[in-house]
Amino acid sequence: MLVAPAIAEQRMSRLVLLLLVFVVACSGTSYRPVQEAQLDRVISDACKRKGDRFSVDAQINSASRETVVLWDGYDGSRTIAVRLPAQAVVSKLGGVFGKSRYELALERLNELRQRGDTVTFTMRCEGPGQAPMADRFSYFEQGRRVQFEF
Repeated sequence: MLVAPAIAEQRMSRLVLLLLVFVVACSGTSYRPVQEAQLDRVISDACKRKGDRFSVDAQINSASRETVVLWDGYDGSRTIAVRLPAQAVVSKLGGVFGKSRYELALERLNELRQRGDTVTFTMRCEGPGQAPMADRFSYFEQGRRVQFEF
């Protein structure tokens, strides 16, 4: 008769341990809000921790299908490269169904570069030592915020 309470206690201990492991695992993947950052800090610190998310105001030094180089508009030696997400296969067909959002985004990035407009980039760190990955960019046009999301 004493065996049943011991088994129940053992099962309860395992359940509590599993619950504790689950809670700890979930806390490691908790939501991290986007933090506003200064361009100089982003250039200096770059990505130190996977999952960090931040936004920065900067000008565009150059833009290609894979990368956008940001700078402050004054010092051409202080830049940071930001990766753009890979295009889906369908968006690479281009011209068949009109312009893809990637083509429109690249056109707009180059227009903003030529005008010297300030752009807000929201990005995330994929891991230490890697260039940040852009999630979206936005800018003001005729008093309204325009946003492109990847």
